[in-house]
Amino acid sequence: MMTVDGSSNTSSSLFFNNCSYSGPPLTSCLWPWYIVASVIVAVSFLLGMPANFTVIVKLSRHLHGSSISQRLFFSLAVSDVLCLLCLPVGVAIFINGPSLSHGVCQLFFYFFFFCITSDVNILVLISIQRYYQVLHPKKWEKLGRIWQRLLLFSVWMLGALVALPAVFLLTEVKNEDDWTDSRSCRNQRITPLLEAVYISFIVFCHLVLFYFYQLLVRGVHRTKMADKKKPRVTKLFIRIIAASLVVGFFPLVLRVVYVVALFTESAELLHVSQMLTFVECFYFFNHCLNPFLYFFASRHQPGGGKSLLMPLNDNS
Repeated sequence: MMTVDGSSNTSSSLFFNNCSYSGPPLTSCLWPWYIVASVIVAVSFLLGMPANFTVIVKLSRHLHGSSISQRLFFSLAVSDVLCLLCLPVGVAIFINGPSLSHGVCQLFFYFFFFCITSDVNILVLISIQRYYQVLHPKKWEKLGRIWQRLLLFSVWMLGALVALPAVFLLTEVKNEDDWTDSRSCRNQRITPLLEAVYISFIVFCHLVLFYFYQLLVRGVHRTKMADKKKPRVTKLFIRIIAASLVVGFFPLVLRVVYVVALFTESAELLHVSQMLTFVECFYFFNHCLNPFLYFFASRHQPGGGKSLLMPLNDNS
């Protein structure tokens, strides 16, 4: 999912490259798989954009003086929109292969990695915030509003820093079978080692995300609740989290095949990885699922019972 290799595979489950062929691009043996991948990308974009824009519009009306919960979900929706906006731009760049300067390619890669890492950072912070606010509200309140918002600013800064290596370690790869201009971004990639580092970072974030939601669910189940509707809401919420983790984690695991292929220089593994591009593209479905977290988290529990989901208009 993370990088671009202009000589072989796709990067970030988005950027298409052709396998070895003789003739025009449409005769590529991998072209049908890339068609499937492009359909998945298009569906993710068409479903995710209106859902996230709805969240942004609803929260932007009362963003001034709002709680950290509202700001977290607003930031998540913004990062989702930015990630989804990269999809059509990336397809246009890497399918048509326009001639772009190295600096422009660097800027695009940096922006894409910044969006991806910031998005997962915000999800992790939301999971931590939900855990402490629901089960340990006094500890969360001690943090104070200023420090809470400083944490939110920090996750954006972390995303900006994590994306920097992709800029400085972006190199041009010459592919004799490539049908694009030598200055195309399709001919740019980062080292396999850096790709492995990015995959490890995202996998680690998903594990932290899973850990805190698991603690949250267990803590809520141990708490006596008067609201009869709580179990249904909790089950729906857990299913969304589970689906999000699977959709995000499984493509990352498959992306390891590509990294192994680069390290071992195995043509067979590389070909398998290319065919699995459409599976990697499912990662972007996460940006369609994230808005559901907001809609469930914004629901109020009648009867005043504590629930897995605290209302977003809290005072903290």
